[in-house]
Amino acid sequence: MTSNTLIFLALVALAVVFLSLAMFVPVTQPRLNRSALLKRRIEALQSENREQQQVSIYRTKRLDALSPLLRRVETSPLMERVAFALELAGSRLYAYQLVLGLSVLSLLLAVLSWWLWHSWLMVLLALLVPGLVTHIKLRRNYYQRLAEYEQQLPEALDIMKRGLQAGYSFSDTIKLISEQMPNPLGREFALVFADINYRKDIRRAMTGLLERVPSISNMALISAVQVQRETGGNLVENIDKLSTIIRDRFKFNRQLRTLSAEGRMSGWVLVLTPFSLFALMYFTTPGYINELVTTEQGHELLVYGGIGMVLGIWWISRIIKIEV
Repeated sequence: MTSNTLIFLALVALAVVFLSLAMFVPVTQPRLNRSALLKRRIEALQSENREQQQVSIYRTKRLDALSPLLRRVETSPLMERVAFALELAGSRLYAYQLVLGLSVLSLLLAVLSWWLWHSWLMVLLALLVPGLVTHIKLRRNYYQRLAEYEQQLPEALDIMKRGLQAGYSFSDTIKLISEQMPNPLGREFALVFADINYRKDIRRAMTGLLERVPSISNMALISAVQVQRETGGNLVENIDKLSTIIRDRFKFNRQLRTLSAEGRMSGWVLVLTPFSLFALMYFTTPGYINELVTTEQGHELLVYGGIGMVLGIWWISRIIKIEV
C-alpha cells in the first residue's frame, strides 16, 4: 500500500468523523447543556450545606453493621466514591466487596491471558475489562433506576397533592408516598422522611434526594418546595402543573422513540454486520479464519479490531441516543 493511498484513506476517515460530528452535536448539545446546568445547580446546593453535611441515614446504618477495621476501609475516600456509585445503582454490595472481587477477577484473567497468549497487551486488557464492564453495568443500572423513578414521579406528585389538600403536613405527605409507592421512588422518599424526622431540616433532606437522583424533574420539584417554604405560594397548584408537564414530557418521549426507531435499527445493523461477516467467512472460506485465530499477527488484528468495535459501538450509541 503506497503512501498516497494511506493519505487518501486518512482523509476519508477524517471526513467521516467530521460528518458524524456535524450530525451529532446539534442533537446532543441541548442535553449536554442541561446536564451541565444540573451539575452546577447540585454543586451550588452542596456548597451551601457543605459545613453541615452529614452521612446519610442509610449509609450510617450499613456502616454500623461492619467491624471497626472494615468500617475504616469502607470510609476511605476511594471507597466512599465506590459506595456512592453502588447506592445510585441500587446495589446492596459494600464498596470493599466490589473492589476485592474485581481485583481477584482481574488478577486471574491476567494470569490466564499470559498463559494463553504471552502478550502484555492481552494482560493489560484482562486487567481493564472487569472494571470497565462493572462500570458500564453500574451506569446502566443507575439510568434504569433513574428512568423508573421519573416514571413513578407523576403518581407520587398526585399523592402529594391529595395529601396536602387533605391537610397533611409536607413531611407526612413524604411518608405517605414512601408507604404507597414501590421502589425505587418509595425507598428514596423513605430516606427523605428519615432525614427530615431525625435532622428536622427539609432543605438538606431534599438536597440529599437531588444528589441521589439528579434529574430535571426532581430538581423542579425540589425548587418548587424550597421556593414555597421561603417565599410562600400555592404548592398544590405548582405540584399539579409539574405533574402535567412530566406526563406530557413522557408522552413526547414515547413519540420520539417511535420516530427514531429507524436510526436505532441502523445502529444495530452496523454493530452486528462484522459478526455476520465473520460467521459467513467461517463457513465459506475457513482458511482466512484459521490465519486469523492461529497466528500472532491474527491475534493482534483481533485485539485491534475488538478495540475498534468497542469504540464504534460507543460512538453509535451516543449518536442514536436522544434525551428529552
